[in-house]
Amino acid sequence: MRLKDDIYLSLTAALGLISTYFALVISPAEVEMGDLVRILYFHLPSAIICYVSLGLSLVAGITFLWKKNEKFDALSSSAAMIGICYGAVTLITGAVWAKVTWGVYWNWDPRETTTLILWLGYVGYFLLRMSIDNPERRSSISAAYNIIIFLTVPLSYLSFILWPSLHPRLTSGDGLGLTTIMIETLVMNILVGILFYAWLIKTAYEVSLRNLLSDDSEKVSM
Repeated sequence: MRLKDDIYLSLTAALGLISTYFALVISPAEVEMGDLVRILYFHLPSAIICYVSLGLSLVAGITFLWKKNEKFDALSSSAAMIGICYGAVTLITGAVWAKVTWGVYWNWDPRETTTLILWLGYVGYFLLRMSIDNPERRSSISAAYNIIIFLTVPLSYLSFILWPSLHPRLTSGDGLGLTTIMIETLVMNILVGILFYAWLIKTAYEVSLRNLLSDDSEKVSM
C-alpha cells in the first residue's frame, strides 16, 4: 500500500510541475490584467477544493449522526481541517490579487467577506471540538454545528451574484477573457489540485483513525 501511495504521489507531483509550468510560462498574460491572471491558476483550484472538502465534512458529519460510527467523525474533522487550510490559501491569494487590482489587500468585497466568515466559522468548529472532553458528545455537537456552518459555503459561492461585487467572473465582456490555452491550463491545475487533495484527505483520515484506535486502546487498558 505504501508503494502505491508513493507512486500516486510521485505521478501527482510530476503532473503538478507540468501544470505549474503551463500556469507560469506557457499560458499567456490576460489582455487587461496581464501576468496577474496567473494567480487564478492557484486561487480558483484552492477555492474549489475548499468547498469540496467542507462538503465532504458535512456529509461525513450527517452520516455520523445517522450511524453513530466514530470513523465518520474522523473523516468529517479531517475534511474540515483540510478545507480551512485551502480556505486560508484562497484568502491569501485573493488578497494578493486585490492589492494589485484594487490597490488594497482587503476592501470587504462580498466574496472576500463571506469567504472570511466561512473560514472563521470552521475555525470555530475546531475550537468547539477542543472545548468538549466527552468523545461522543464532541462528535455529535460538532456534526450539528457542521450542518449550520456549512450554510456559509453556498453563501460564499453565490455572494458575488447576490450582491454588487468587484470579484471578476470567468466570462467574456465584463469578466475575465480567457483564451483556450488559459482555460486548459486552469482545468489542468484544478484536476492536479483534486488529485493532490485525494492523497491529503486519505492521509489525514488514516492519521485520525490511528488516533481514534489509540484512544480506544487507552480506554480498554484503563
